[in-house]
Amino acid sequence: MLLGCFILISLSIKAQSLENFLEDAYANNPELKALQLEYESALERGKQVNQLSDPQLGIGVPVLRPETRVGPQVLMVNASQMFPWFGTLKTKEDIALTMAKTKYERIALTRLNLNYLIETSYYELFLIQEKQEILKKHIALFKGLENSSLSKVSSGSASVADVLSLQIKGSELAQQIEILELQKQEFYALVNAKVNRSIDEKINLEGNYRSLALIEYDLTKYEEKIIEFHPLIQQLNWQIESSEKEQKLNNLSGKPTIGIGLDYALVLNRTDMIPIDNGKDILVPKIMVSLPIYRKKYKAKNQEESLIQESLHYQKEELSNQFLARLEGLKSKYDQQILNIQYKQAQLELTASAFQILLAEYSNKNLRFDELIQIQNKQLQYELDVITAVLNTYKIKAEIDRLTNY
Repeated sequence: MLLGCFILISLSIKAQSLENFLEDAYANNPELKALQLEYESALERGKQVNQLSDPQLGIGVPVLRPETRVGPQVLMVNASQMFPWFGTLKTKEDIALTMAKTKYERIALTRLNLNYLIETSYYELFLIQEKQEILKKHIALFKGLENSSLSKVSSGSASVADVLSLQIKGSELAQQIEILELQKQEFYALVNAKVNRSIDEKINLEGNYRSLALIEYDLTKYEEKIIEFHPLIQQLNWQIESSEKEQKLNNLSGKPTIGIGLDYALVLNRTDMIPIDNGKDILVPKIMVSLPIYRKKYKAKNQEESLIQESLHYQKEELSNQFLARLEGLKSKYDQQILNIQYKQAQLELTASAFQILLAEYSNKNLRFDELIQIQNKQLQYELDVITAVLNTYKIKAEIDRLTNY
């Protein structure tokens, strides 16, 4: 029984891991589902354009029957089918499939953004949790000082004001813990909405993010990944390819269209005489050719697509430059966080030593109480700053991953 309970608890905790949230988001996120259906519907367009035009069938009954040598025509039927130039239908299908691929890149881009949002929200929740633990630890420290001060008040060697100051500080920290608890609700709602769960469902965090996020910064490698894999760049590539195929289709549209047809006329027998082939029906096979002699529109279409392609190439270049500039900025932020952590950790060591000295002086001589409280406040702030900077490195890494399609 105990083993079963332990397994259930373990599974519940595991279900709250960051990786599990991402898997659930891929499977359940409504936006991803909508984009997937949009992509599948776009694929169906290829089947629609890769078809011949419908054949034409006509039936006519002359009001005034034309007379022929072998008898009057009483019914006329004609049928025809047009055929585009060789390769036209395949090119239309290729264009539709290429445009569908731009829809697929929207799915990939949404997944990247979903990753980033869930990861950063998860890190924010972890940061809130760590801040609460730090605050609880310092509440206990202030409580210890309060007990010490109460003993000194009882012996007449300390002021009641010291006790009240410590109680006020403890209440302030307790209130901060409550505020942080309320802040969790925002991130619960944000993550749960993306996973398509009840927005107020609590999240039990798994994992340890107290160490620095490691980043192997290689700008050349990042640039290669951006150009080759990033969905926004790939969208532009597919648009360029589609434009090139539009030019090909335009050139094919400038070729003749060939049609075949058949005309049939029902002829009745003559009654006034009996000629050879009396009442013989008429059957006329025919071939039709459209002649696209007006070339101006085809030249204009090719020029239009060439300009579109040139514009898309410039957009790719600009987008790549923006990404690289952003990566440089993120590297700078990451280095700043490292320096900030190193500085604050050094300050923590100094304040810890100073606190012990001041605590000894207060305990023995009832001196420097205000400085003792002040140094304790600095310790608290340095600890909060360190964990905030550490979690910032994870958020910076998450954004780098989003830019480089990791």
